[in-house]
Amino acid sequence: MGGTKRMLEEQEARYHMGLGLCIDAGAIDQCEFHEGTYFEGHEDVEAAYRLANARISSGALRLGEGETRRDVTDAIKEAYEDNAGMSSCARCDDIMRRD
Repeated sequence: MGGTKRMLEEQEARYHMGLGLCIDAGAIDQCEFHEGTYFEGHEDVEAAYRLANARISSGALRLGEGETRRDVTDAIKEAYEDNAGMSSCARCDDIMRRD
């Protein structure tokens, strides 16, 4: 595997880890009907940062070789900014408006 492909896979994995932390912390919600559709949750992004820190400190979340806590917080921030802003699933909202 080429270095570029490996780097892209690592970035994608880090992003999904950040998204998962946002979801687990309640900062981002996932639509139960539309897989891959996310929107702002009931918590702020700080909850995801606290959760990540707690999991790293307890050993439940292990950092990869050369990875820092800053990399994790950057991934959380990116995932949150990409998915926050909507208060609910736009696709569900559209369906409800049609009925």
